[in-house]
Amino acid sequence: MVKNIPVPNQINEFSPIGLAELDSVKLLNRVDTKFILTYDVLEKVLAMVSKDYSVLELNGIRYNNYESIYFDTPELKLYHLHHNGKGNRFKLRYRKYVESNLSFFEIKTKSNKGRTSKARVKINDIAYNFVQEAQDLMFKGALDYKAWNFHPMLDILFKRMTFADKDFTERMTVDLALTFRTKENQSDLERLVIVELKQGRRNSNSKIFKALKSCGVLPYNMSKYCLGIISCYDGVKQNRFKKKLLTLEKMGVL
Repeated sequence: MVKNIPVPNQINEFSPIGLAELDSVKLLNRVDTKFILTYDVLEKVLAMVSKDYSVLELNGIRYNNYESIYFDTPELKLYHLHHNGKGNRFKLRYRKYVESNLSFFEIKTKSNKGRTSKARVKINDIAYNFVQEAQDLMFKGALDYKAWNFHPMLDILFKRMTFADKDFTERMTVDLALTFRTKENQSDLERLVIVELKQGRRNSNSKIFKALKSCGVLPYNMSKYCLGIISCYDGVKQNRFKKKLLTLEKMGVL
Protein backbone atom coordinates (compact mmCIF):
# COMPACT_ATOMS: atom_id res chain seq x y z
CA MET A 1 0.00 0.00 0.00
CA VAL A 2 1.20 3.51 -0.80
CA LYS A 3 2.35 5.55 2.17
CA ASN A 4 -0.08 7.92 3.86
CA ILE A 5 1.14 11.34 2.70
CA PRO A 6 -0.67 14.67 2.95
CA VAL A 7 -2.97 15.53 0.07
CA PRO A 8 -3.10 19.19 -1.04
CA ASN A 9 -5.92 21.11 0.63
CA GLN A 10 -6.66 22.76 -2.72
CA ILE A 11 -8.28 19.52 -3.89
CA ASN A 12 -11.33 20.41 -1.78
CA GLU A 13 -11.96 23.49 -3.92
CA PHE A 14 -12.83 21.41 -7.01
CA SER A 15 -16.33 20.26 -7.82
CA PRO A 16 -16.65 16.44 -7.80
CA ILE A 17 -17.47 14.09 -10.67
CA GLY A 18 -18.10 10.34 -10.66
CA LEU A 19 -16.77 7.52 -12.78
CA ALA A 20 -19.75 7.64 -15.14
CA GLU A 21 -19.02 11.27 -16.01
CA LEU A 22 -15.30 10.62 -16.30
CA ASP A 23 -15.96 7.80 -18.76
CA SER A 24 -17.07 10.40 -21.28
CA VAL A 25 -13.45 11.52 -21.55
CA LYS A 26 -11.62 8.16 -21.50
CA LEU A 27 -9.24 9.18 -24.32
CA LEU A 28 -7.87 5.68 -24.86
CA ASN A 29 -6.31 7.05 -28.07
CA ARG A 30 -4.68 10.35 -27.21
CA VAL A 31 -1.67 12.60 -26.88
CA ASP A 32 0.00 12.60 -23.45
CA THR A 33 2.04 15.48 -22.07
CA LYS A 34 3.92 14.90 -18.81
CA PHE A 35 5.25 17.38 -16.29
CA ILE A 36 7.33 17.01 -13.13
CA LEU A 37 7.07 19.34 -10.18
CA THR A 38 7.33 19.55 -6.43
CA TYR A 39 4.57 19.46 -3.86
CA ASP A 40 4.61 23.21 -3.18
CA VAL A 41 4.34 24.04 -6.89
CA LEU A 42 1.44 21.58 -7.19
CA GLU A 43 -0.48 23.52 -4.55
CA LYS A 44 -0.09 26.72 -6.57
CA VAL A 45 -1.17 25.08 -9.82
CA LEU A 46 -4.26 23.48 -8.31
CA ALA A 47 -5.34 26.80 -6.80
CA MET A 48 -5.11 28.41 -10.25
CA VAL A 49 -7.41 25.90 -12.01
CA SER A 50 -9.86 24.89 -9.28
CA LYS A 51 -12.80 26.61 -11.04
CA ASP A 52 -11.99 25.15 -14.46
CA TYR A 53 -11.71 21.43 -13.65
CA SER A 54 -13.61 18.81 -11.69
CA VAL A 55 -12.03 16.04 -9.62
CA LEU A 56 -12.93 12.36 -9.52
CA GLU A 57 -14.53 11.45 -6.20
CA LEU A 58 -15.23 7.85 -5.15
CA ASN A 59 -17.07 7.20 -1.89
CA GLY A 60 -16.04 10.63 -0.64
CA ILE A 61 -12.36 10.10 -1.50
CA ARG A 62 -10.64 12.38 -4.00
CA TYR A 63 -7.31 10.58 -4.17
CA ASN A 64 -6.91 6.89 -4.85
CA ASN A 65 -4.24 4.24 -4.41
CA TYR A 66 -2.93 2.53 -7.53
CA GLU A 67 -0.86 -0.64 -7.76
CA SER A 68 0.81 -1.71 -11.02
CA ILE A 69 2.94 -4.66 -12.12
CA TYR A 70 5.04 -4.13 -15.25
CA PHE A 71 6.40 -6.93 -17.44
CA ASP A 72 9.57 -6.91 -19.51
CA THR A 73 12.22 -9.33 -20.71
CA PRO A 74 15.15 -10.20 -18.39
CA GLU A 75 17.27 -7.98 -20.65
CA LEU A 76 14.74 -5.12 -20.22
CA LYS A 77 14.03 -4.96 -23.94
CA LEU A 78 10.94 -2.76 -23.52
CA TYR A 79 12.87 -0.34 -21.33
CA HIS A 80 15.63 -0.08 -23.92
CA LEU A 81 13.12 0.54 -26.72
CA HIS A 82 11.92 3.55 -24.75
CA HIS A 83 15.42 4.67 -23.81
CA ASN A 84 16.52 4.55 -27.45
CA GLY A 85 13.51 6.58 -28.58
CA LYS A 86 11.98 3.87 -30.74
CA GLY A 87 8.50 4.46 -32.11
CA ASN A 88 5.75 1.86 -32.01
CA ARG A 89 6.86 0.66 -28.57
CA PHE A 90 4.59 -0.78 -25.91
CA LYS A 91 4.23 -1.64 -22.24
CA LEU A 92 2.48 -4.57 -20.58
CA ARG A 93 1.08 -4.09 -17.12
CA TYR A 94 -1.54 -4.95 -14.56
CA ARG A 95 -3.19 -2.05 -12.79
CA LYS A 96 -5.32 -2.16 -9.65
CA TYR A 97 -7.58 0.65 -8.44
CA VAL A 98 -7.45 -0.17 -4.76
CA GLU A 99 -10.44 1.76 -3.36
CA SER A 100 -12.83 0.59 -6.07
CA ASN A 101 -11.30 -2.93 -6.12
CA LEU A 102 -11.04 -2.94 -9.91
CA SER A 103 -8.17 -4.58 -11.77
CA PHE A 104 -7.18 -4.59 -15.44
CA PHE A 105 -4.51 -5.98 -17.70
CA GLU A 106 -3.36 -3.30 -20.15
CA ILE A 107 -1.31 -3.01 -23.31
CA LYS A 108 -0.17 0.58 -23.72
CA THR A 109 1.24 1.47 -27.13
CA LYS A 110 3.13 4.57 -28.28
CA SER A 111 3.13 5.13 -32.05
CA ASN A 112 5.97 6.66 -34.03
CA LYS A 113 3.71 9.71 -34.43
CA GLY A 114 3.59 10.28 -30.68
CA ARG A 115 0.06 9.01 -30.06
CA THR A 116 -0.77 6.78 -27.11
CA SER A 117 -3.39 4.04 -27.29
CA LYS A 118 -4.44 1.58 -24.64
CA ALA A 119 -6.23 -1.76 -24.82
CA ARG A 120 -7.31 -3.38 -21.59
CA VAL A 121 -9.39 -6.17 -20.13
CA LYS A 122 -10.96 -6.48 -16.70
CA ILE A 123 -9.60 -9.23 -14.46
CA ASN A 124 -10.25 -10.49 -10.93
CA ASP A 125 -6.96 -9.24 -9.48
CA ILE A 126 -3.43 -8.36 -10.53
CA ALA A 127 -0.88 -11.19 -10.68
CA TYR A 128 2.76 -11.96 -11.37
CA ASN A 129 1.87 -14.10 -14.35
CA PHE A 130 -0.38 -13.72 -17.39
CA VAL A 131 -3.90 -14.83 -16.51
CA GLN A 132 -6.08 -16.16 -19.32
CA GLU A 133 -7.78 -12.83 -20.01
CA ALA A 134 -4.36 -11.19 -20.35
CA GLN A 135 -3.16 -13.87 -22.75
CA ASP A 136 -6.28 -13.50 -24.87
CA LEU A 137 -5.76 -9.73 -25.16
CA MET A 138 -2.06 -10.10 -25.99
CA PHE A 139 -2.56 -12.65 -28.73
CA LYS A 140 -5.18 -10.54 -30.51
CA GLY A 141 -2.36 -8.27 -31.71
CA ALA A 142 0.09 -8.84 -34.53
CA LEU A 143 3.12 -9.15 -32.23
CA ASP A 144 4.15 -12.65 -31.23
CA TYR A 145 4.29 -12.03 -27.50
CA LYS A 146 5.27 -15.63 -26.78
CA ALA A 147 8.69 -15.01 -28.30
CA TRP A 148 9.51 -12.17 -25.89
CA ASN A 149 10.03 -14.16 -22.67
CA PHE A 150 8.25 -11.67 -20.42
CA HIS A 151 8.62 -11.58 -16.64
CA PRO A 152 7.30 -9.27 -13.90
CA MET A 153 10.12 -6.75 -13.52
CA LEU A 154 8.74 -3.80 -11.55
CA ASP A 155 5.95 -2.86 -9.15
CA ILE A 156 4.84 0.78 -9.03
CA LEU A 157 2.61 2.08 -6.25
CA PHE A 158 1.30 5.63 -5.98
CA LYS A 159 -1.59 7.90 -5.09
CA ARG A 160 -3.50 9.56 -7.93
CA MET A 161 -5.92 12.44 -8.28
CA THR A 162 -7.83 12.59 -11.57
CA PHE A 163 -9.35 15.74 -13.06
CA ALA A 164 -11.43 16.58 -16.13
CA ASP A 165 -12.08 19.97 -17.67
CA LYS A 166 -15.63 21.31 -17.61
CA ASP A 167 -16.13 20.55 -21.32
CA PHE A 168 -14.88 16.95 -20.90
CA THR A 169 -12.24 17.35 -23.61
CA GLU A 170 -9.16 16.55 -21.53
CA ARG A 171 -8.10 14.72 -18.40
CA MET A 172 -5.32 15.44 -15.96
CA THR A 173 -3.79 12.97 -13.53
CA VAL A 174 -1.60 13.93 -10.57
CA ASP A 175 0.58 11.16 -9.12
CA LEU A 176 2.08 11.40 -5.63
CA ALA A 177 4.04 9.20 -3.20
CA LEU A 178 5.68 7.01 -5.81
CA THR A 179 7.22 3.73 -4.72
CA PHE A 180 9.20 1.53 -7.13
CA ARG A 181 9.77 -2.04 -6.02
CA THR A 182 11.43 -5.25 -7.18
CA LYS A 183 12.20 -8.44 -5.28
CA GLU A 184 15.58 -7.03 -4.28
CA ASN A 185 15.16 -3.25 -4.13
CA GLN A 186 12.75 -0.47 -3.28
CA SER A 187 12.93 3.26 -4.07
CA ASP A 188 10.57 5.85 -2.55
CA LEU A 189 10.29 9.22 -4.31
CA GLU A 190 8.09 11.03 -1.80
CA ARG A 191 8.85 14.55 -3.04
CA LEU A 192 8.18 13.91 -6.72
CA VAL A 193 4.88 14.90 -8.33
CA ILE A 194 4.03 13.77 -11.87
CA VAL A 195 1.27 15.53 -13.78
CA GLU A 196 0.02 14.02 -17.02
CA LEU A 197 -2.30 15.83 -19.39
CA LYS A 198 -4.29 13.58 -21.72
CA GLN A 199 -5.82 15.22 -24.80
CA GLY A 200 -7.31 14.15 -28.11
CA ARG A 201 -4.74 16.45 -29.70
CA ARG A 202 -2.09 18.53 -28.01
CA ASN A 203 -3.46 21.89 -26.92
CA SER A 204 -0.95 24.15 -25.17
CA ASN A 205 -3.70 26.74 -24.71
CA SER A 206 -5.57 24.61 -22.19
CA LYS A 207 -5.88 26.23 -18.77
CA ILE A 208 -3.84 23.62 -16.93
CA PHE A 209 -1.09 23.85 -19.55
CA LYS A 210 -0.96 27.63 -19.09
CA ALA A 211 -1.05 27.35 -15.28
CA LEU A 212 1.89 24.94 -15.29
CA LYS A 213 3.86 27.15 -17.66
CA SER A 214 3.23 30.23 -15.53
CA CYS A 215 4.77 28.35 -12.59
CA GLY A 216 7.85 27.51 -14.64
CA VAL A 217 6.85 23.90 -15.25
CA LEU A 218 7.57 22.66 -18.77
CA PRO A 219 6.83 19.29 -20.43
CA TYR A 220 9.08 16.45 -19.25
CA ASN A 221 8.89 13.25 -21.26
CA MET A 222 9.99 10.33 -19.10
CA SER A 223 7.81 7.44 -18.03
CA LYS A 224 7.33 6.21 -14.48
CA TYR A 225 8.37 2.78 -15.70
CA CYS A 226 11.74 4.00 -17.00
CA LEU A 227 12.37 6.01 -13.85
CA GLY A 228 11.52 2.97 -11.74
CA ILE A 229 13.87 0.71 -13.70
CA ILE A 230 16.71 3.20 -13.26
CA SER A 231 15.93 3.51 -9.54
CA CYS A 232 15.86 -0.23 -8.85
CA TYR A 233 18.31 -1.84 -11.29
CA ASP A 234 22.04 -1.20 -11.14
CA GLY A 235 24.04 -0.66 -14.31
CA VAL A 236 21.06 0.02 -16.57
CA LYS A 237 21.83 2.06 -19.68
CA GLN A 238 20.59 5.59 -19.05
CA ASN A 239 22.80 7.98 -21.03
CA ARG A 240 19.87 9.38 -23.02
CA PHE A 241 18.08 10.18 -19.77
CA LYS A 242 21.02 11.95 -18.08
CA LYS A 243 19.71 15.49 -18.57
CA LYS A 244 16.29 14.50 -17.27
CA LEU A 245 17.77 12.76 -14.24
CA LEU A 246 19.92 15.81 -13.54
CA THR A 247 16.76 17.92 -13.57
CA LEU A 248 15.23 15.67 -10.92
CA GLU A 249 18.38 15.88 -8.81
CA LYS A 250 18.37 19.68 -8.98
CA MET A 251 14.72 19.69 -7.88
CA GLY A 252 15.69 17.55 -4.90
CA VAL A 253 13.18 14.81 -5.72
CA LEU A 254 15.58 12.03 -6.76
